[in-house]
Amino acid sequence: PYNINALTSHVAFNALSSQNIAKMRETARQIRTERTKLISSITSITGIGKILGANDANFILVQVLDEACEKPSNGRANWIYKELAERLGIVVRYRGNEFGCEGCLRITVGTPQENEVLLENLRQLLEGTSVKST
Repeated sequence: PYNINALTSHVAFNALSSQNIAKMRETARQIRTERTKLISSITSITGIGKILGANDANFILVQVLDEACEKPSNGRANWIYKELAERLGIVVRYRGNEFGCEGCLRITVGTPQENEVLLENLRQLLEGTSVKST
């Protein structure tokens, strides 16, 4: 219902060029490929439970289990979140306080290198081994 300015119109017009549409499609393809790899790798980590949701986005929602690996744990998920974000500079989002998301972390799909760093540190945190700084 509102007009847009000339600069916004110019940016939108350029974004819709065939070159930029092709770039967007390639980026989407890369995200889908990395999401599949991330889901496959993260579910093999001891202490990770279910992947929730349809997984059609640029992120995954994973359950962090208690130390006995029996049920989702808000406490452990929040601790993992803080360790990753505050100590290691790896930003994920704690979602344990939201309905249906007990013990959950929201993890954005990154580049292959970013995903490897995340997986290595997540594995080390959940297994209690020493963690590498990024």
